[in-house]
Amino acid sequence: MHSIKDHKVKIAVITLFVLNLLMGVIFINEGIFHYDSVILAKAVEGTYKTGVLQPAVKGRYGAVLINSILYLPAFLLKHNADFTIRFVSVLFHSLSIVILFLFINELFADSIQAFFGSLLFSFTPFYFSPNTYGKEHGMSVFFLLLSFYLLTRGIKNGSLLLLGISSFFFVFSVSVRESILATAPLYFLLYLNPCISFHPFRINIPKERFNPKSLTLLLLPFLLFLCMALLTSVGSQLHAEVFARDIKPGLPVNYFRGIFSPGIKLAVRDLLISIPLLLFPVFIIGVRKMASKEKPFLVSFLLLWVMLILYFGNIRSYAPRYLDISVIPVYIFVSYALSAAYNKYKMATIMIVIYFVASMFLFMYPMLSFRHRYNGEKQFASYVKENTENNAVIVSIDDGAFIEYYGQRQTLFPPVGDVKKIADFIKRIDGYLLNKVPVYVTQSAVTYDPGNALKEAINRNFNVSIVGEKLYEDYHRPELSFQVLYQKLFKLNLKKML
Repeated sequence: MHSIKDHKVKIAVITLFVLNLLMGVIFINEGIFHYDSVILAKAVEGTYKTGVLQPAVKGRYGAVLINSILYLPAFLLKHNADFTIRFVSVLFHSLSIVILFLFINELFADSIQAFFGSLLFSFTPFYFSPNTYGKEHGMSVFFLLLSFYLLTRGIKNGSLLLLGISSFFFVFSVSVRESILATAPLYFLLYLNPCISFHPFRINIPKERFNPKSLTLLLLPFLLFLCMALLTSVGSQLHAEVFARDIKPGLPVNYFRGIFSPGIKLAVRDLLISIPLLLFPVFIIGVRKMASKEKPFLVSFLLLWVMLILYFGNIRSYAPRYLDISVIPVYIFVSYALSAAYNKYKMATIMIVIYFVASMFLFMYPMLSFRHRYNGEKQFASYVKENTENNAVIVSIDDGAFIEYYGQRQTLFPPVGDVKKIADFIKRIDGYLLNKVPVYVTQSAVTYDPGNALKEAINRNFNVSIVGEKLYEDYHRPELSFQVLYQKLFKLNLKKML
């Protein structure tokens, strides 16, 4: 019997990995489709050029390290890191689904539940989509779930080695994506694994959890990471991520606005439009069933995990993909209910799972299909390259990283809302033009322009002519909707003196 169970687990693992890898490759984006991913690609290439590990956005040295290792074959073939970044994203999406299966199976010893839960998570639009265009979400989720899985195994087997490795991988997941730090209380709660009873109410933590050796192995990677953070800029980034409330000069965009910010309404809306509504009643059924089976710790642990939406949904730069961590326990509850139903109504349960998966896949299919054939940011950057001189300077904001990477053109970031800085900026453009350096402006360069101050200054000081336009897609919040338009490219010339 044990060998049959092991055989089923192996088949499930292989099926989930191959299915997700195949689907990821089929729908892989035509190019990198996020600012962070472009900076990651530059960091990977810079690591090989300098021989020193380079930082990506907010450091994220873990993502740079893994991508750099896997970039080696492409580097030897003298290719850039474009495809590597996208493929690694797809690869770790597939691996994260596998480790979620193993983690659920470890918690509940139910391969059917584990298969249902991991399958549903794999086709969640705001998780699948970012992992086709080079984001680090799949990698961060993989290392987080790997740490949870090894921690659970270490506790069951009394293995100090597994405990230490699990702690290392948790810290590593934070180095891949800093907001993962918000799950640290869950990690330690899973380690304590208290026995909870309600009649009478009592919480009992096993004495072996306070074993000095166990605690040392568990805490050492955290302490080393904390020391590193305090000695580098990583510490200030993490502080801003968790505690900052007000926008200050130099503060990262991605900061926590507080539990009661209005952003949570948008997060809930995104959940409701991207996940089948029928799934939420099944989630409630799963909670009730798990509670009735006298699993108070697991119910409490998973519900606290769900509550992380109050953090991830309230980050100032919130995007739907931030919900990937919070939705995992939802699927664990849903799969618990579906597994119970499967024992009685196999065909009906399979049809429900197929409906859930098909519904989410069909929701994101138009976006995935379009971006597989046409990456708006890459194509616009290539258009800029084709229509500007080699020494041209391109005034741009969000598109600048793509224009530098794909268009090989120097970019100039304009000031926002500061009259004095705008005046200095105009003088700088004057200098370029007087020295015969062509200057162009993308339409999106004046996106952040309070009162049209920059736009009016440009029109007042230069002759502006349109070069042309190209189909383009904005990369902000692309997980659940298209933002396609034709973006114009303008050329600036000095006004002739009368």
